[in-house]
Amino acid sequence: MSKDPIVIVGGATWWPRSYRGLAASLREASGSEVYIAPITPLDWALGYFRGFGQLVFEVASTVDRALLGSEAKKAVLVGHSAGGLACRVFIGGDPPYGGRRYSGHRRVSRLITLGTPHAPTTQELIPPIARVNDLFPGALHAESGLRYLSVAGNAVDGSSSAKVRRRYERLVEDGRVAGDGVVPVEAALLPGSESAVLDGLYHNRRLGPWYGSDRETIGLWWPEELRVGGSLVGDALA
Repeated sequence: MSKDPIVIVGGATWWPRSYRGLAASLREASGSEVYIAPITPLDWALGYFRGFGQLVFEVASTVDRALLGSEAKKAVLVGHSAGGLACRVFIGGDPPYGGRRYSGHRRVSRLITLGTPHAPTTQELIPPIARVNDLFPGALHAESGLRYLSVAGNAVDGSSSAKVRRRYERLVEDGRVAGDGVVPVEAALLPGSESAVLDGLYHNRRLGPWYGSDRETIGLWWPEELRVGGSLVGDALA
């Protein structure tokens, strides 16, 4: 049973309360305490003008709170959508970001990302993503023991919907590829990380069944070794 607390870092359009169901399921699955970083869509919007340092500070503060409330030395980060990018900045490395050097890798045992746009292939990358990839490329701390898992949804092919294709083409050259309705599979897989591509999962609940829909769905990607008794509580997953 994992004793590492879990910190959920949400995406740019979701409020922290949107992750309460995911938090409850992860708490039941792991036996660990689960915390949600208090980052709002307003914080993300301000970040584009003021820089994203405040968002990373909120991640750091939530990890601090989680570790103070446990006997663990490290936490598990679960980043949804753009939240996974904020997690990568917090995990950090040698280069400073926004004038500050982060070293969260010392306090994180795993990073699990859900539909995070890690690896766009367009000629002109979205500036914040390009910056993260330049400073903190790939599974940067895998060799020192930090485990990375990238989860991608395979729910809709861009060739079947002009709207979805346009969304995908913000991240890849040709949007006629599979993805979760917002992020193409190929963009959601962090180079060097473990990966899971799951059929039928969408980016968020507004589109359809998403990564955190229920215990059965979470069981498709939550690591076996972090489960209570090796299985989800109350589940009979094969």
